[in-house]
Amino acid sequence: MPPRPASTSPARRSLQILLAATAVGVLLWACSALPGLDAVWLLSRQNDLRALQAEQPVVFGAALFLLFTVMSALALPGCSVLALAAGLCMGWLPGTLLVVLASTLGATASFLAARHLWRDGVRRRWGDRLARVEDGLARDGAFYLFSLRVAPVIPYALINPLMGLSAMSTCQFFCVSLLGMLAGSAAYVYAGTTLAGAQGWQDIFSPGLLAALTLLALTPWAVRRGWQSWKGWR
Repeated sequence: MPPRPASTSPARRSLQILLAATAVGVLLWACSALPGLDAVWLLSRQNDLRALQAEQPVVFGAALFLLFTVMSALALPGCSVLALAAGLCMGWLPGTLLVVLASTLGATASFLAARHLWRDGVRRRWGDRLARVEDGLARDGAFYLFSLRVAPVIPYALINPLMGLSAMSTCQFFCVSLLGMLAGSAAYVYAGTTLAGAQGWQDIFSPGLLAALTLLALTPWAVRRGWQSWKGWR
């Protein structure tokens, strides 16, 4: 007979309730405060945002970083628009660094919450998908997570908690996630840089942006073929 899982301590249970309440509060705030967070809104408010960033660059960057991290951790919609805003207001390199680091920290927070706080709940809810993740890790190791970051065949909201139930170390998860989300972050931020001064969609799709989107679309295929070729040479 398999051993029964250890009961959750009162202190951990209280922490779970507190974090859950905080997450719900942030979710409600985001839903009420950011109802129009889309590319159209970004185009209409670009001058205000750029003026705010120019006046208070540190505060603007810190606020954007914190908001992106929280939304990434909770898998809230709108992160792509925030990445565009980072490119619009901060430029390609600083914006890419902010977006990829915030994305990775948010993903790692979700990973750790599933591992240490909500393991039983995640296993009950999505345990049927855990076997697929474990098989992928056994077959490809850390590259399996990298491939999911580049080509998310498993929804982003599930990758982080399911990986939290695996044997992957936190350091490995962080580093692989950082590398895996770098290309997508860079492409979104670059798209944001093309919004500066744009009056409509016809001004956005520059040859550079189209090239970046094409490269992003080809990346999953190239990575997978390269990995398969490397395995064949071993």
